[in-house]
Amino acid sequence: MAKIIVIYIDIDDDLGEIGIETPVIGENAVKSAIETASEYMVYDSDFNSMVAAYNTYKRLKKQGEDVEIVFIAGSKKSELEAQLAFSTKIDDVIEKIRPTEAIVVYDSPEDAKAIPIVQSRLKVSAIQQVIVEQHRGVEETYMLIGRYLKRAFSEEKFSRIFLGVPGLIFVLVGIFSLLNLSYYIGPVILATIGVAMIIRGLRIDEEIEKWWENSVIMVITSVISIISAIIGVVSLDLEIQSVKISTFSQGLDLVLGTLLPYFTFAIVVLFSGKAISKAISRDIRVWHDLIKVVSTIFMYYIIFDFLDEIGRNQFLGTETLFTLVVSSAVIISSYIALSFVERYKITKT
Repeated sequence: MAKIIVIYIDIDDDLGEIGIETPVIGENAVKSAIETASEYMVYDSDFNSMVAAYNTYKRLKKQGEDVEIVFIAGSKKSELEAQLAFSTKIDDVIEKIRPTEAIVVYDSPEDAKAIPIVQSRLKVSAIQQVIVEQHRGVEETYMLIGRYLKRAFSEEKFSRIFLGVPGLIFVLVGIFSLLNLSYYIGPVILATIGVAMIIRGLRIDEEIEKWWENSVIMVITSVISIISAIIGVVSLDLEIQSVKISTFSQGLDLVLGTLLPYFTFAIVVLFSGKAISKAISRDIRVWHDLIKVVSTIFMYYIIFDFLDEIGRNQFLGTETLFTLVVSSAVIISSYIALSFVERYKITKT
């Protein structure tokens, strides 16, 4: 007979907030957890999911199935930490119970992210999402809004949006007002909200969290690169306002001459950070990023020579062409030589 385990998933560890440590294994422990939850979160969808999981367990037990129930939570810290914590706990549960298949009960899209973790270890025979439909009066609706506002201020994943974005907007408005740049306040607010929507919509913040946990150096260098690029754009705007552009070559010289140092610095810092990160982990492919740093510096000087020749009305003269050919040959030759060295090292090991 198959050994079935009914798993209630609480990936963001709401149970931990009310003092319930997971995994909670067995009927008696689960009943005790539900009683505790009924005192603190009776109106929460998590409580309804716990009850639904317990009812599913009871129904299967009455049918004579070999079944066990367990509540497993993740972590509040981050999405990655939550999934890692859940993985560790489900491994412990599987080792203790030795189930052959699982029935998963959850309520939120965040909890659903743990389902693939279960599927990688057990056959999932059924998945149940608990959706609570509630009809409330006006007073109850205000209470519900108040409860969600409390979560917006106290829970990290909500406070990032509901506090972080407005806070950033207020700071930018204050700075621009002090600098007498009130004209830019409207566009800055729209841009800030737009960037926040893009970051959250594409889950860039979650990727940054993973990036930070894997390589702090890369995050720091990325921030420096972004700041450098922003300074370059602001400098270009100030230059355009102070200089009258009469020809295309003059405009090209102004744009590239202003942006190039800042963007080159940003790219060099980014590739250097990646190289340092690989060097720390003793990755032999560190030379890939060093080649990119050297190539970027070469290109910087080539473009500046090109701009200098434009100023002297010598478009793509012999100096720039010679520098371009020689630098390209050196970089390509170095890349080929280092590729052979890398292959030899890998084959030898």
